[in-house]
Amino acid sequence: MSKFTYILTFWIIIIGCLIYVNFNLSNFNNSFYGIAENNDFVVSYGGLVEIKEIHVVSGQNVTKGDTLIEVIRPELDQRIREISDQLVTLRSQKIANEMNNQSLISQLEAEIKAKRAEIESQIRQIEMQYDINKSLTNELKSLKFAADSSTTLNPTEARINSLNKDLELLTSPLKLRIEQLKAQSNPQKNPHNIQIQNLENELNKLKQEKKKLIVFAQADGVIGTVGFKSGEIVSPYTPILILNSQTPSYITGFIHENSYQNIQIADQVQVQSLADNSKKLTGEVVGVGSNIAEYPERLRKNMEVRLWGREIQVKIPKQNQLLLGEKVILKKTH
Repeated sequence: MSKFTYILTFWIIIIGCLIYVNFNLSNFNNSFYGIAENNDFVVSYGGLVEIKEIHVVSGQNVTKGDTLIEVIRPELDQRIREISDQLVTLRSQKIANEMNNQSLISQLEAEIKAKRAEIESQIRQIEMQYDINKSLTNELKSLKFAADSSTTLNPTEARINSLNKDLELLTSPLKLRIEQLKAQSNPQKNPHNIQIQNLENELNKLKQEKKKLIVFAQADGVIGTVGFKSGEIVSPYTPILILNSQTPSYITGFIHENSYQNIQIADQVQVQSLADNSKKLTGEVVGVGSNIAEYPERLRKNMEVRLWGREIQVKIPKQNQLLLGEKVILKKTH
């Protein structure tokens, strides 16, 4: 074979490769590859826990609502007991304080009533004496004119006014004390109520945390990893158990950097299995990556050609025939 033939063959191969690559790149405008994946439900806690009982084993099928695991947090139970005891004490103190205040209020009101009755009795006696004196005076015609023409306050009225002022001076401090005692009973100002409310809020939060110590399956699935046994202590944020869904719930794909703008969130895409053309369904784009990254090898149409693009998340219906990890092709629908 001549040198010219070698050169011609070489250029034909190069041109063919360029055409092939260009053809593949142009296809990214319409389709891209993805992998069927699922959302794992991972059981972990933000604090130290002790495994009380694990109700499942790896590979076991579970349905939504099944009990998966129970754990213990000793410090949580201890804190709940402490707050419960404090609430019992505070509520008892509150009741005793309210009864004491009410008793004091009743005593003060009775004292005011007694003082008022005493002063009013004195005023009635003075008024009766005044009426008697006035009757006798009216019989003395020589004094009638002087009595009628008097413009000054008579001694009787002056004495009555003095008694009323004495009553006010005697009862004002008692009334003020009653108002103070009633103010203490105001739910918004009562220190016991404020403390009780704060402790009740904390107790409710702790009880909510305690409910999380028993974990139920959030959906039908298969138990994956079970990393601990009953009685073992688990460090914070350490996965204890993983529940895998039985079918994929989303597709992770990559679209070429030259055409990523063709895909937007909420776009509808057709998902089709590469292994079985009959497996078709429609998904919705729910996430578009914020950066350009290199394609995973499995998602390249040509393993020898390195590509870059944006990661795409496509949500698919729960009821589907795709296998976990199955490779699919995605096409935007118009």
